[in-house]
Amino acid sequence: MKQPIFFAGLGGTAIALGAILSTTAFFAAPAHAGVKVYSPYVEKGEYEIEYRGYRTVDDDNTKNNKQVNKLALGYGVTDFWFTEIYAEWERSPGGATEYEATEWENRFQLTDRGEYWADLGFLVEYVLAARSGSADKIEFGPLVTKDIGRTTNTANIIFEHEVGANRSSGTGLGYALETRWRLDPRFEPAIQAFGEFGDVDKFNTVDNQSHKIGPVLLGSFSLGSLPGKIGYDVGYLFGVTDGAEDGTVKAILEYEFRL
Repeated sequence: MKQPIFFAGLGGTAIALGAILSTTAFFAAPAHAGVKVYSPYVEKGEYEIEYRGYRTVDDDNTKNNKQVNKLALGYGVTDFWFTEIYAEWERSPGGATEYEATEWENRFQLTDRGEYWADLGFLVEYVLAARSGSADKIEFGPLVTKDIGRTTNTANIIFEHEVGANRSSGTGLGYALETRWRLDPRFEPAIQAFGEFGDVDKFNTVDNQSHKIGPVLLGSFSLGSLPGKIGYDVGYLFGVTDGAEDGTVKAILEYEFRL
């Protein structure tokens, strides 16, 4: 039986990942599931330019019109390691847009596609807070994908820990789920769900948890004679608990190419 590709090429990158995971066991904070479902797959040598954003809709002015926008540049360093740097801007309800954080995201493909019952990956991200008084964060967790018939089903379980000055206690837990129908690579309808439970040692009451679900369209298309392809992920998420906004409009655009 073939070894998982991650372990077949351990080297310094795997040692570094092990050090990061050992460190994260000692830190904590509330989880932030976001609006992206992460795939476990990595393409060596592929560059990616990404825009990710969302805007909330709610009758409550304290939850309405929150806006988050991110820009990123990523690269597939090996056949199991993809790394990406994000810049994040945020506008709180009724507030002004401010630079929120710089993020270093690393995605590791742990198994070959289709070799086991499900395909496995792992996400590790460090969030460097830009505003005074805000804590840095480490986010990490498993990425799992399984094809069933004409659907591709993906689950992310994300833990979040605050680190450094101004950190809070607790270990946050969130999730991101997706079922997509493979109709055509250019057009794939999907259902996505995102949630935050609160600290793992004491979940928030259901009313204070944030859970969202909604329809999404995904796909990718080539650019004719230009290299690479454009990927999109757009949709509307409905809040299903009082802790979530009534609605969230989301959009992710990615330009993937090789030099």
